[in-house]
Amino acid sequence: MPISNFVQTGVYAAIVFAVASVATAGLPPLPPPGEGVDAARLLQAAGASGCVCEEERVELERYRELVAAARTLEEAQERAARPSRLARKALALARWLVPERSTLEATRARLEAYEAAVARTHTPAQAAGEFDGLVRVAGNVNASAGGCHYDGTEIIAIILGFLFFIIPGIILLIVFC
Repeated sequence: MPISNFVQTGVYAAIVFAVASVATAGLPPLPPPGEGVDAARLLQAAGASGCVCEEERVELERYRELVAAARTLEEAQERAARPSRLARKALALARWLVPERSTLEATRARLEAYEAAVARTHTPAQAAGEFDGLVRVAGNVNASAGGCHYDGTEIIAIILGFLFFIIPGIILLIVFC
């Protein structure tokens, strides 16, 4: 293993331990993955949004416009794929912390399919369109209003997504809903 990969792995491990200790210190205990979870309370305790509300919709639109405004196709593809890659990293960390994989694997596959679709685009506008398709909010994505039901593993992944950057957290709120 090249030394840079070793260092990167060590950095990720340190982040996981730090996030796990900080996140679990203020959160109520998570029930087993198959049981119900008060998602709104857990997300609020972690300082993460529990919905895709107006502020999050504005942020998604702003990011879509950033992708569309890229000067080159490669830049647009990188901008469109970056939040998805970060969301997949959050999934990988969540899977490491909580080994329940059913929902996480389906979400990982959906994000990889999205990234493959972005790689096949021919213009920045097409890349922005793929991003728009990924984050299109179909219905009420709101943990506190009963619009979505997240299990403990999904909540951990969402919180990690918000820790990486707001867009991956919002993406995970949407794709888990």
